[in-house]
Amino acid sequence: MANRVAVFVHRLSVRGSRLTLQVRRLQARRLQARQLHASSAGRSFLSTLLQTAKTKNPITAQWHGQPTHETHPELVAQGETTPGISQSEYDQRRRKIVDSLPDGGTAFLFSAPMHFVSPHVFHEFRQDSDFYYMTGWNEPESVVVLQKSATARRGYTLTMFVRAKEPEKELWEGPRSGLEAAVAVFGADEAWPVRDFAKRAAKLIGGAHPVFADLDGEHGLVRSEQCVELRQILQRSNAGARVRRLTPIVQRARLIKSTAELQLMREAGRVSGAAFAAAMRACGPGVSESTLQSTFAHASKMALSASTTDHSTPTTDHSAPITDRSALTRPAYVPVFAGGEHALCMHYVLNNAPLRAGDLVLADAGAEVAAYAADVTRTFPVSGRFSEQQRDLYSAVLSVQEQMVRLCHADSGYPLNEIHRCSTHALATELRQIGFHAAERDIERQLYPHHVAHYLGLDVHDTIDMSRALPLRPGMVVTIEPGLYVPYDDRFPKAFQGIGIRIEDDIAVGQTEADIENLSASAPKSPADIEACMAR
Repeated sequence: MANRVAVFVHRLSVRGSRLTLQVRRLQARRLQARQLHASSAGRSFLSTLLQTAKTKNPITAQWHGQPTHETHPELVAQGETTPGISQSEYDQRRRKIVDSLPDGGTAFLFSAPMHFVSPHVFHEFRQDSDFYYMTGWNEPESVVVLQKSATARRGYTLTMFVRAKEPEKELWEGPRSGLEAAVAVFGADEAWPVRDFAKRAAKLIGGAHPVFADLDGEHGLVRSEQCVELRQILQRSNAGARVRRLTPIVQRARLIKSTAELQLMREAGRVSGAAFAAAMRACGPGVSESTLQSTFAHASKMALSASTTDHSTPTTDHSAPITDRSALTRPAYVPVFAGGEHALCMHYVLNNAPLRAGDLVLADAGAEVAAYAADVTRTFPVSGRFSEQQRDLYSAVLSVQEQMVRLCHADSGYPLNEIHRCSTHALATELRQIGFHAAERDIERQLYPHHVAHYLGLDVHDTIDMSRALPLRPGMVVTIEPGLYVPYDDRFPKAFQGIGIRIEDDIAVGQTEADIENLSASAPKSPADIEACMAR
């Protein structure tokens, strides 16, 4: 009996030693991953170090769930975590948010959930904007926990809960980045399987420190399963009173764009401008609104697919190197391509009717580049030339738009709400000059019922909780989009009835008027430029 007990104790001791060794090996691998990520020489060894034997299956060997410099150098430059944004910028963003938290404060951010068309058929994934802004991580079923700590190396600790690599699932669903990449590439101090979140969350919210999280679905957003779990844990622990909203803090940071963000938005504006020109050239009587929508989407992709040779003419030489970055773009929102009287509906998105000769088409569309949106509107004649009445009405709206763009600088002292009031008054003045007499009350309620501006960034209606009464500051990006929608109503001139016009550009706010930048200026806008584009 004593011998059996001795053998049993010996086996336990051996197993304990093996477990300790495995833990030490994992810790060493995490340390090596961080060190190797910092050196270009170690990158080729890094994937071998972190992959299990199963993930060497050629189907799942691409162990990142999104483009990185190692896998997509044409999209992500060295030193960047996501296209155009460096790891140091993500760290600066987190530091800024943490600086707004009280000592010991803990912030939870949740990824967006997957949305399904029908069983097993899913929509293209789009990450929660606050989550993406703080991490660059672009997978569902993920949680980020930021804890302010005076003793931490960066002033905070970053813990990520993500989907572990599972080759059997990746065979069907595609690669995942996994726990190792969360640490080595995305800067987490620790990473755990997301299935462990519920049992670890209670410890993370322990103590009397405030918790910052957005637990309620707002603005039509659906919260993730992990968000629901945290809400239930807080309710069971009677800690609900300690919860404060996080998104206002993050949105205040998102409101001012960095140099890198502005460059991505500049690219989104350029791509959208090229796509508008293509849609104008494709326009004509009998063409479907849907065809213009498809043309815009295709031209957006092609604007990011460039080669060292000119492919505007046919060639049999297919050996020239191509730099194709079209994977970075997709539609920023469901677009409007509204022919004729369809433009009287602010957000007409059916886009399924044939265009008629003599009508205008209002196109409100934008490309997203590396998660940053453009939001541009142009109105152009189906037949390629404006009628006299259309030109008069268009020129009136264009004059208002140009006047309001010139107010988009900090020295003007005008917030967006004041610019809107100015636009209403200016539109009434411009209309009187072409014999269209309308009271400002009718303009506000019926002819021009929407706001002239909104913020723009990762979202089309960006930082939606930020007031439009805030003073404009350099680094903000806003839209300027006056419109005019004349219903079939005898109070208004018959020659203008049934016409809808909107003109919208994306404006980077400057300190002075000279510092203002129109990010979407490449989209043809003047009547002469539109007609010249459509004549090609």
